[in-house]
Amino acid sequence: MKYDVWKRNLSVEREFRKSLEYLVTIFRKICDMSEGNQTVYFNRMQNFQQSEEYQSYITSIVRRMVNPIFASNYSTWRRAARAATESRLVYNNLLIELREGLGLEVETQVEKNARLIRTLPTDTANKVVNDIARLSAEGLRASEIAEQIKKYTDKHARASVRLIARTEVSKTSTAITQSRSKKLGLDWYVWRTAQDGKRVREQHRIMEGVLVNWNNPPSPEELDGLPSVGNYHAGCIWNCRCYAEPLIEVDDVHWPHKVHVGNQIKQMSKKEFEQIG
Repeated sequence: MKYDVWKRNLSVEREFRKSLEYLVTIFRKICDMSEGNQTVYFNRMQNFQQSEEYQSYITSIVRRMVNPIFASNYSTWRRAARAATESRLVYNNLLIELREGLGLEVETQVEKNARLIRTLPTDTANKVVNDIARLSAEGLRASEIAEQIKKYTDKHARASVRLIARTEVSKTSTAITQSRSKKLGLDWYVWRTAQDGKRVREQHRIMEGVLVNWNNPPSPEELDGLPSVGNYHAGCIWNCRCYAEPLIEVDDVHWPHKVHVGNQIKQMSKKEFEQIG
């Protein structure tokens, strides 16, 4: 059975992106106050990054992103367990989890995500300073530096915001699904793509519908004959819109089925899969 609701939450992604875009307006103000002085610009960006105000804001927006993902993920698990014919144990364990709460796990995920984006101001500033150095070597006039700092700050910050919003929401969704799967003793999931044609990168198209073990993430690029960029699960690399659909029951998929084993994709019968699963 296929559950489209395992997909990443687009409304959460939009809200998270909007919260991150607020930082772009602050970066613009820093550009204006720096008046074209690169050293002042970089120092102001660095000071902002180290400020308690910025650190608190990052933690707050990440928490507002993580909490609804936890909630919707739980709801999806409950629906999936109810639909399964032999998964009363899964359903009961979810109820236990609800009673016990997930406070520590939520906070761990918040801190993990916040840590990844706390350096956005200096990451942006470093790129801008490099751009100005390149443009100066090409003949950029001193009177034009202030405008170029604003232009490239906006460019790099917005690009980072788009990447962070999509990537971190997808990674968080997969991390939560993986955590719950392991707690419930479910070792496999179905790799799902967004299934919208050429927008799906080729290396991920070959993963559509493939059963993957949580303990053995694939290297889609290597499987496609390209240099590996590492092993990762669905949704866990930059700009990836794929998602993990947990295999709650072996008959949730049709057999024979594609299975990722030993960094290969093999067509297996149900009996063969049960021998390795």
